[in-house]
Amino acid sequence: MKIFLLRNCSQIIKFSKKESTHPLIPSQEGTFVNPLLRGEDAKHQGCVNATQKLKYLFVILFLLIQLITNAQTPRETRAVWVSTNYRLDWPPPNYNERTQKEALLKILDNIERKNLNTVYFQIRSNGTVLFRSSQELFSPYITGNIGEFGSFDPLEFAIEEAHKRGLEIHAWLNTMRVYSGNNISIKNSPLHISQIHKGWVYKKADGSIWLNPGIPDVRNYLVELINEVVQNYDVDGIQLDFIRYPLTPIEDNESFAIYGNDKSLSDWRRNNITEFISLLNHRIKITNPKIKLGVTPIGIYKSIPNGRGMEGYTDVYQDTREWLRLGIIDYAVPQIYWDARSNPKFDVIAKNWIHNSYGKNIVIGIAAYKPEVYNEIEREINITRKLKTSGVAFFRYKNIKRKHFYSFTEKTLPSAMPWIKSKPQLAELNLTSNFANKKVLLKFNIDKKNLSNNGYFALHESNNSQNSSKLIKVVPNYIHKLNFSLPNPNKINYYYTATQFNQLWNESSNQSNDTKISIPYLIKIEKEIFPFNKPILLQNGTRSSIIIYSNSKEQIKITTSSHSLLSEHTLRKGFNKIKLNYDLNNYKKVSIHFLTTDRKVKLKG
Repeated sequence: MKIFLLRNCSQIIKFSKKESTHPLIPSQEGTFVNPLLRGEDAKHQGCVNATQKLKYLFVILFLLIQLITNAQTPRETRAVWVSTNYRLDWPPPNYNERTQKEALLKILDNIERKNLNTVYFQIRSNGTVLFRSSQELFSPYITGNIGEFGSFDPLEFAIEEAHKRGLEIHAWLNTMRVYSGNNISIKNSPLHISQIHKGWVYKKADGSIWLNPGIPDVRNYLVELINEVVQNYDVDGIQLDFIRYPLTPIEDNESFAIYGNDKSLSDWRRNNITEFISLLNHRIKITNPKIKLGVTPIGIYKSIPNGRGMEGYTDVYQDTREWLRLGIIDYAVPQIYWDARSNPKFDVIAKNWIHNSYGKNIVIGIAAYKPEVYNEIEREINITRKLKTSGVAFFRYKNIKRKHFYSFTEKTLPSAMPWIKSKPQLAELNLTSNFANKKVLLKFNIDKKNLSNNGYFALHESNNSQNSSKLIKVVPNYIHKLNFSLPNPNKINYYYTATQFNQLWNESSNQSNDTKISIPYLIKIEKEIFPFNKPILLQNGTRSSIIIYSNSKEQIKITTSSHSLLSEHTLRKGFNKIKLNYDLNNYKKVSIHFLTTDRKVKLKG
């Protein structure tokens, strides 16, 4: 439990996170008396009457709020899957363009409000797509007709609106499974891949249809299909789901006989998936070197103690660890869809992935759709942070639609991927501001030739006296003006800074200047506060700090009773918090000398 000591007018007040150890009590004269004070200290306390005391307490609270250091939240990917297969999250079950767009905007707005920063948007399922493709049928979910492109491009719209909200967006594709469910009109379409290339697929007993990655033409087909997305859309990443074989039996004996090359069947199947990912990585990185390639594998790579179940490596021929080792993927989102109590155990499996990441990003997939997991989401987030993962991803949107994340009180940027080379030359960014009618207007001023392609402006609210800040908004850098309201300001002065980032979240500008917004009616209150002509001492164990209000810029010296100099400081106009690099408990008497006004005030003794 932290206890802070505040000293003013020879008075000590103790504040605790739980409750005040020695609360102020009203005296018979109507003033407030601290029961700790004795003799002259208690007598001197009468200098503050009840009205002043209320103002005093109000400003103390105000100061404490204003002076809490807002350490910037470390970077962390906070992702959510937005599923379009079977219309699970989007689009709604109608074919009205306006309704469909409004539904997606509500989803993205909600994701931004929750302080998430990444969207995995599903664009391929059942062998149909939600983007303009020369190779595959357009999904029937938009117009009601298979292969009929609607009046808007869903992927293009999703990208534009996600970027407006500072959200990274990855195109999520079902890779090897090209049909499931009961809408047989899709698989029976003469232009469905299972009809055009009947030799490329095999059917399972559950009715699902799968591509055979052991056939080179299948791998090349998928590479070209996905490259269409990278070539024509400003997505930040590609995420591969169902990047595996189904559970046995698998009908691939004929292709194994042709292409097996003396490998064991298991090794051949694993190599087929690895070969496809290697080809894809090479192809799309040529098209766009900044694209991020990720996979969402089975949660258990190989069974370990307290982590036993269906294995990616053995059961579905998914060698994710080899992909990480080879560097042919940038991130993995293993589906660790269990709680922390059962076997398999969430924390045990997550730790195993982190220990075998080969330096790439591991974002932990969390099963928000399971009640036992949903009830411990905050716990699982904390586990991932202790393990130093790259972040978390929630399956799926509707399962967290109404979830309030206590772990995400502040915004942050997605985790970095420094191996993707893109270190831009830093540009100069200037920020200007205006305040009127309770609204802030900010302008980002940067030379157009220095705008980073597909980049962002990140806006921070800072505490000018402590050089601390928190991220409050991210916008694409084609937006040069930002308006927002301050209906209930809780500070006198607001300070803002900004930085430009490129698509990979590398800084592409120097941090801008500070720009200041002052709240007029709070400035008036500030000028009317008299009790704070004297400094306040904050003591937390051996750490000492001083709060001083100054009407102007001023120099001070802190000295002992023998006039020995302890330290010198420069005060800014307004409230100043000075952290001392020595312990005032070591000195009986300490004074502050205000050099400009030649005024001395006892701080201690």
